[in-house]
Amino acid sequence: MKNSFFNYFRSSILVSLIVIFGIALYLAKTHWQLSFAISGSVSMLLVLISKYLWKIKPFKWLFWIDDFSGRYEGILKYSYVDESGNLQTGERKHIKIINQNGSRISITSFTLKEDGGRSSPSYSRGLFVEQTEDEHHFRIIYHYLNEGNHQLGFHPHFGTDVLKFIKQGNEKVLSGGYYTDRTPQTRGKYHNLKWVSNDLNHEF
Repeated sequence: MKNSFFNYFRSSILVSLIVIFGIALYLAKTHWQLSFAISGSVSMLLVLISKYLWKIKPFKWLFWIDDFSGRYEGILKYSYVDESGNLQTGERKHIKIINQNGSRISITSFTLKEDGGRSSPSYSRGLFVEQTEDEHHFRIIYHYLNEGNHQLGFHPHFGTDVLKFIKQGNEKVLSGGYYTDRTPQTRGKYHNLKWVSNDLNHEF
């Protein structure tokens, strides 16, 4: 599912910007007898803002969401019931990388095994953002596809993440949990997933 280009824009401010910029272009075009398409120029401005200027004042005021982007590291605590009916639990280091601009958010996740090796990566699908009830924080909900690891007999599967984003000063933290469609089903919680850098590169 593709996000709408305008999902994260404040509609009232966006309309005002388009009207003001459109009038300015029309007056400039008429006064200097320039030849350009007003609609094309407006579209180029919106793309420029969305891709490069969305985090910079005053353009950031065009958006109702916060800046979630960056690399987060913390702990994943998982649990599942094995084939014998026994509850299995554990925890591993977990990494989430959020790639964001003014019109699109994507999340890549992976977990580190006991030997330090990387587990199979997960990629977000169908992401949704909303403010929490008190309007102080944000909730990020998305489905993901995990590629699996055929060497380990770990099959591809889908899952759902429900995250809460909290920003306190310069500190950004994610918490929440997940569940999957694996058989037996696995689920778990994320603990202390803290923003560590703007580096969006990863180990695969």
